[in-house]
Amino acid sequence: MVYMDCCDWDKCTFCGECLMKCPVMKMDKNEAVFEIKQLLEGEFAPRVFNECTLCFNCNQLCPEGLRHHELILQRVIENRKGKIMNFLIYLVNGMPMGNLFQDFYARMTLEEQEILEKWSEIPPKSKDILYIGCFGKMMPYDIEHSNVLRELPKFGPTDICCGELAYRNVGWECYSEVIERTLKRFEQLDIERMVCYCGSCYNFLSNILPNVYGKKLPFKLISMYEWMLEKLEKGELELKNPLNYVAAISESCYVSELGTQFQENLRKIYRTAGAELVELPHHGDQNLSCGMVSVARNMNLFNGTLRTSRAKRKDLKESGVKDIAINCPGCYVGMKITNYLKLRKKFKKIHYMPVELLKAFGDDITTPIKKTLPLLMKLLLKQPFKLFKKIDYSEIVHIPVDGPLQYDWKSKVAKKK
Repeated sequence: MVYMDCCDWDKCTFCGECLMKCPVMKMDKNEAVFEIKQLLEGEFAPRVFNECTLCFNCNQLCPEGLRHHELILQRVIENRKGKIMNFLIYLVNGMPMGNLFQDFYARMTLEEQEILEKWSEIPPKSKDILYIGCFGKMMPYDIEHSNVLRELPKFGPTDICCGELAYRNVGWECYSEVIERTLKRFEQLDIERMVCYCGSCYNFLSNILPNVYGKKLPFKLISMYEWMLEKLEKGELELKNPLNYVAAISESCYVSELGTQFQENLRKIYRTAGAELVELPHHGDQNLSCGMVSVARNMNLFNGTLRTSRAKRKDLKESGVKDIAINCPGCYVGMKITNYLKLRKKFKKIHYMPVELLKAFGDDITTPIKKTLPLLMKLLLKQPFKLFKKIDYSEIVHIPVDGPLQYDWKSKVAKKK
């Protein structure tokens, strides 16, 4: 199976709506039909291959319910001819080799590593648990000791992942290996609901997993935002430190996949926490990507990420405010990095809302997310020439998914238990 196998492409009527209404490319009818035909025939589609930001929006535009994002992703990966940049492999957790996340965890304090080991154990039977993804595990102390989240058992083994970075950056084979290892671990859980700390995890486990990969979890998934709103309605959560700032709300590129209810939940919980929100010109199903995934299209960091981020910055300028509220870890890291690279910075302050919300409802934050960035950048820039080298994906070492991986944080080599 590959990405585009999730749809019956004989249903395509070549109406061109997916590319004509794309907020990035905005093709005319003839151009859109030509590029769709090229994609379906496995041929080069000039504008898609050079401009598409892989933002998912086109999936909501097809009258036949076809997932054009998966078609484009399939062709983009095929166009690499088996070669992939080491940088993209380095971002993938849940594979048996050193990666950005394992290298980061290796540099944590002993207390933080002990928390990660605790989260790797299967929790006792519970109605709800909190699932913490790869990025959330970079700030384990504050989540483990959170008053807001204290009733939720925590679960987040360091060797599993929702599969987003494998899915979007590397390829179907890599995603399949990562998600199967994750599903094996999830089978051991005795729960009714999994609360996802990260919006990306929520999207990939509740949406991509059943709708593209064809598998469903045996329990319900909800986002942390929905869980917080439930607690507020029951009077079990109290606003203690109102945010008191005005910010444009920036949604991740997957927000159109999650629908209007998720979009409304974001706005409702932010406003309840005291933030005054301003809408960007492009939002919801017309939301623009931050640019972080664009590098996967042509494996060109500057032509992909930086060019795409300019459109997001233009959106912010048109909104009339300089602060931006972000729920996606990838967006936060990407915008902080591009903010640093720009000579004229347009973002005055970037608010990472999962942490901001915990603070608003009473948590003490000892490790602000901005403190993770220097180490992240150090790890990414440690071997720049090696990271930007292109390798053959078949060279990667694989381990069967029937058991967990054990990462030795000193040698940074994963071994099967």
